[in-house]
Amino acid sequence: MSNDTTLTQYDDLLEDDADVAAIVIRERLRPVQGARGVFFPPTFAASGRGKSDYQIDWFAPRDEDRKTPEEAAKAGVIANRCTVDSVPSQANRLEVRLLKYSGTSIPKVTISGSRVGQGSIDLLEVGHRVGDAVVRYSKNGDKDGFEPFEAALRAYVKGDAAPLAKLAPTSLVFGHWDSRDSATKKSTKSKARRLIRSEIVAFNVQRVTKRSQYWSSIDPEVSQELEQILKEAKEAAQDNLESKNPASQLGMTDVPAPESPGGVIAFGPIERTTIIALSGVRALATFKPATDSGVTEIDADKTRALRRYLFALALASAADPGVWDLREGCILVRVSKKEGEKTVADPTAFTAVTVKHSGAEDTFAAPANEAAKRYLDAAAKAFFGEAAFPAPITLAFDPRDARRAIDEKSKEKKDKKAQAKKGASTDAPTSTDQA
Repeated sequence: MSNDTTLTQYDDLLEDDADVAAIVIRERLRPVQGARGVFFPPTFAASGRGKSDYQIDWFAPRDEDRKTPEEAAKAGVIANRCTVDSVPSQANRLEVRLLKYSGTSIPKVTISGSRVGQGSIDLLEVGHRVGDAVVRYSKNGDKDGFEPFEAALRAYVKGDAAPLAKLAPTSLVFGHWDSRDSATKKSTKSKARRLIRSEIVAFNVQRVTKRSQYWSSIDPEVSQELEQILKEAKEAAQDNLESKNPASQLGMTDVPAPESPGGVIAFGPIERTTIIALSGVRALATFKPATDSGVTEIDADKTRALRRYLFALALASAADPGVWDLREGCILVRVSKKEGEKTVADPTAFTAVTVKHSGAEDTFAAPANEAAKRYLDAAAKAFFGEAAFPAPITLAFDPRDARRAIDEKSKEKKDKKAQAKKGASTDAPTSTDQA
């Protein structure tokens, strides 16, 4: 494919009059150990004082109306849905996969001083992107490190996406929300939707529980002195219900672990669904310089280059992942099939389609890694220009700036509380009013 064709191959999807709403990628998965293997979804904090647990949504409102997951699978219905990798988690995973392009096709921004044991982190590893506190409270030498990002965010609020794309393009691809502020730095309130949205869910799952036992390598009977020490520690803990046995905390006694989430078994499918919102890409634009009379209009050529670049980043992040190693006990691979005694790849386990506004679908040839890289390289050169790729930016998190912001925020809260108390006192009825 020629360079010109590489650059223009998806232009029909990016023009204002395109009738394609989105690209939808579906990937059918299974646990690496087999279709009915136990795997571990993430646990989420419970409301109130409950214990953290898996996010499983049941579709029958009452327990007595529910089919078991296995029964539901046999009947071809859905009993429940379990979150295996949430939308924000997938966004962070997909973004980190673009690290290999940092400094070549993506502007390189590194931040030091915020992580113990790490010299620096790339902006692609920052969870809230340009809206993150680590960027807001940073320095670039003796200058405010957030200042150029703030200017780009303000331009985006006014409708021009190019300045932000030239500083932190993944903040447009995976979304951002500059929602937080302090008395020292007001929020721009800039908010960008995700252009690519992905999640992994499992259907008809059966929750499994586990119990465990910790056996200490220290035998209390090794000496009378040790036996007495451990006995006193146990008695002290029993006398104070709010304290724990310090000997147990130090690993000196046997401790049974209570029942806890032990994974799930999926009787239904495990699916990753990824949506690239072409309507969202086409909503982005950049402008020509304002005329003397203050009139601005969209720059068609630069807007096309902007859309190509952001779409290329979305495609590159969604390219063939190889394996989803989500966490310990949760390694997922594509569904396979048997040919004789051999297990082989199932070509139907990964599909991609374009979905038109009418609802009609057409097959989309999702680019694999190398093809996605070629398109991204071409799109980046066209967007930045051959000799205009941004120089690396090195930021340092500034604890003193963070401290000032915390102090100002605390003062602001105290002032509001005092004002509210004063207002309540002023509004209190007098004895005459009561009469």
